[in-house]
Amino acid sequence: MSDAPALVLEVVSLAGPIWSGDIREVDLPGSAGRFGVLPRHTPLLTTLREGMLRVVPRQGEPLDIYVSGGFVEVQPDRVTVMADLAVRDADWEHAQAEAARERALAGMAQAFTDEDYMALHLELIHRYSLQLRGPSAR
Repeated sequence: MSDAPALVLEVVSLAGPIWSGDIREVDLPGSAGRFGVLPRHTPLLTTLREGMLRVVPRQGEPLDIYVSGGFVEVQPDRVTVMADLAVRDADWEHAQAEAARERALAGMAQAFTDEDYMALHLELIHRYSLQLRGPSAR
């Protein structure tokens, strides 16, 4: 087993590192369909859609990591997943709920209260209507 080529996986989300370690293989939800990566894979850069990564570490049990989308860079000895949101959880529904909770707690989501959102929306409507009326309306 020590003669087997090394493959390192690193999964990072906007919130920070999620998982990193030596793996045998990883199965990913690519935007064009699921695909697997083994050591010495051809270099690749592609987008990910929402789904589960299936990770088979060199030591220990396989694990699942939910990603809400993002990018993956594959090199012959390294796989880097840059996910929008990622949660280590084998339960798909729980992982989706956790990711939704993280999105709701994100700084941008908290910056807009209902009143702030309404004021911004009214300002945009006002500016758009001025543009439609032309220079004489200003």
